[in-house]
Amino acid sequence: MSEPIARRNLLVEYRLRTTKCLNCGDTYFPPKYFCNNEGRSSKMLEVDNFYEKGEFYSGSVINEPTNRFNHLDTFVSAIISFRESKVSIPGRITDYIAPKAIKVEEFVGKKVIPRFRRSYSDGRDGLIHYSSHNFSLEDDYYTHQKYKVTKPTNINGKPGIVGYGVYLPKFRIKNDEPALGVLERSLPFADEDTTTFAVESGKRAIIHSAINNNEVRKCFVGSESSPYVVKPSMATVIQVLELGEKMNGGFFSGGIDSQFACKAATDLIIDAAGLVAYPVFKGKYVMVIGADNSQASPGDRLDYTVGAGGVALIFGRDDVIATLDHYLPYTSDTPDFYRREGEKYPRHGGRFTGQPAYFKHVVTSMKTLMKNTGLKNNDINHVAIHSPNAKFPVQAAQEAGFEKKQFETGLVVKKIGNLYSGSTLAALSAILDIAKPGERILMTSYGSGSGSESYIFTVTNQIEEKRKQAISVKEQVENPKKEYVDYHTYRKWKDISYH
Repeated sequence: MSEPIARRNLLVEYRLRTTKCLNCGDTYFPPKYFCNNEGRSSKMLEVDNFYEKGEFYSGSVINEPTNRFNHLDTFVSAIISFRESKVSIPGRITDYIAPKAIKVEEFVGKKVIPRFRRSYSDGRDGLIHYSSHNFSLEDDYYTHQKYKVTKPTNINGKPGIVGYGVYLPKFRIKNDEPALGVLERSLPFADEDTTTFAVESGKRAIIHSAINNNEVRKCFVGSESSPYVVKPSMATVIQVLELGEKMNGGFFSGGIDSQFACKAATDLIIDAAGLVAYPVFKGKYVMVIGADNSQASPGDRLDYTVGAGGVALIFGRDDVIATLDHYLPYTSDTPDFYRREGEKYPRHGGRFTGQPAYFKHVVTSMKTLMKNTGLKNNDINHVAIHSPNAKFPVQAAQEAGFEKKQFETGLVVKKIGNLYSGSTLAALSAILDIAKPGERILMTSYGSGSGSESYIFTVTNQIEEKRKQAISVKEQVENPKKEYVDYHTYRKWKDISYH
């Protein structure tokens, strides 16, 4: 598919948008900008179903997909009805391993939720095509969230986190034996990748924040497994979530994709907080996303600790749920983990990964920030640390003088694996899920190559107001609808979503 055609298609595929004639009420998909009945004098209204719930109307079971879709094996195509909009839209059921004997009648009448996923790619060196015309079943792993913009009540306060969203895929793989304390890990479905994780987590962050998406003027996406070497996932996130004011098919918003191994996202938190406090910025909010389909070569010891998913934070000054109070970075040129251009999998420096890299940077950053602020360890209620496994963060926290009750909530790595750029943010999110107003959170990241930064946040009263709008980390970790796969399927899906 040519690039111009791809551009025209994404304007239809990225949002579930239709148009409605205000004179006669007829609706159109794909969107039309004049009515068949009223002609060019008709007045048309755009209707967006991106945050809405649909219903499976009809469909087909595809047992022998074309080459573009053979990574999906058997799948269910669908016609989805949006009753309020009085329109039907074609799509596909996702997050469902369809047996060849499945009957399409089993889906009729079921409620479905839109998901942003990969459709296909133009070979290994061509464009990747994405769409929101993919739907998961409402009674399955994912729940539907309503998006409602709420007028802020506490404005122009100290910069901090306004909201957050965590996206963990439905599928898991268990370790036969714990790998450095990791029991099981999340993995992408065959149509997921780092960009889809970024969009889904960003969507959840907007819903949790209850903000207007056009007031987000900057988007940072940190990752080490981006689908493209040159072409930002950030631009896709902005286009899908419509961040910033709209103009001629684009948006007055900006950002970058960043790379610093596992701290590619956390390094930008201070930038986000600084921007929203800077008058020249002219925007109210900045989105920071850490997303990865964490990579390791088959059979490598890292292959039993890596996970997949995304976490998005939104920073602003209105209705802040956790103020950003202190910050300290620490960096050295320590080559413990790296991947050269053109190489499929990263390499790590064996034992060199430990003391001179991870522990040196994490512990130094934590201890120094505590010393600089004058705070004592018992002034900190919760500690979130980058978790390459379930043993390193425990050892680092204890070396810095913290107790189990302070860091155990953030040890979600045991059940989801190392999310790389999303790891520290997932630990922070698990803490925010249960934190009380007035509590302090110390968060310390780590990125190979090497560096750490430590932040201290203070939770505000606003967190209780927004909690009902979040899908917690615990809900996803303990969801009874999560589904386990074998190692062969795990490796297949990992490699599909990385290329």
